[in-house]
Amino acid sequence: MKEIKINENDNDQRLDRFLVKFFPNATKSFLMKMLRKKNIVLNGKKASGDERILTGDVIKVFFSDETFEKFSEAPKKFNPNIIDLNIVYEDENIAIIDKDEGVLSHATKEGFEKNVVDSFIKYLIDKKEFSPRNENTFRPALANRLDRNTKGLLIGCKNYEALKEMTKLIKDRKINKYYKTIVKGKFDVDETFEVNYEKNEKKNMMKLSDDGSEMITHFKSIYMKNNFTELEVLLLTGKTHQIRFHLKTLKHPIVGDRKYGDAAINARLANIINNQLLYSYKISFPELDGFFNYLSNKEFYAHNWATYDKVKEVLLK
Repeated sequence: MKEIKINENDNDQRLDRFLVKFFPNATKSFLMKMLRKKNIVLNGKKASGDERILTGDVIKVFFSDETFEKFSEAPKKFNPNIIDLNIVYEDENIAIIDKDEGVLSHATKEGFEKNVVDSFIKYLIDKKEFSPRNENTFRPALANRLDRNTKGLLIGCKNYEALKEMTKLIKDRKINKYYKTIVKGKFDVDETFEVNYEKNEKKNMMKLSDDGSEMITHFKSIYMKNNFTELEVLLLTGKTHQIRFHLKTLKHPIVGDRKYGDAAINARLANIINNQLLYSYKISFPELDGFFNYLSNKEFYAHNWATYDKVKEVLLK
């Protein structure tokens, strides 16, 4: 028999969801069977799985050591490719990180590439704000993400409550995420656009679909010259390749974009940039209640991007 003690970073979640995270190599049907047979009990009592676990609760697991180890997650190998984080704001719950272009937000399964999440975890371990050996399932994580070649702001969450609340704020569209970009053509606009799309899995690209999901984006012109437009973009939904695909459908592709862009313009800029010129430059919080009320009416900005400034000088001078 083994005991699992619930701590603050496991607090207030369903028992079945916790067990799936704690035993990632077991099927949910197996875990539910173990609950029914009382091989897993909560606070000494039979549980169905829909109970909410709280800090201080104790889960007893009546597995052999071999079975316990078999279904538990194998220890993660250390990622040696850690990057220095450019943190523009930090408190006890979050850090707002300015990610460089070319850096992954999350690790991939293929290997140990440089990424923000692993670097954020290492940063918190070094600061003694996070100890993996003291956690059951929680790992610091990002509440939002950016494509590898998009520069800008990511919100790293240090504890489960912060991650849960920040994710909910983003889902409920309570956080405004602004981008800057330069696009082909004259696009004199201050307007919200909607489009339906679906994903082409083979090509990892979006395509128009009347029956697909909804994509909503607000575009505002900042400056126009030489048949190019600098835009401020506000995401109202958060879909894969949203800004890039949406601008392509409007016939104003982002300069440098190899998936959705204009090949001739991209070739012209090849000595400066080889990917989309897209820059998550600002995050703003409205008036908030609850856990993150202290962030009410605050704005945070990424640092200047030299590549962006250089492209802007070439196209809009």
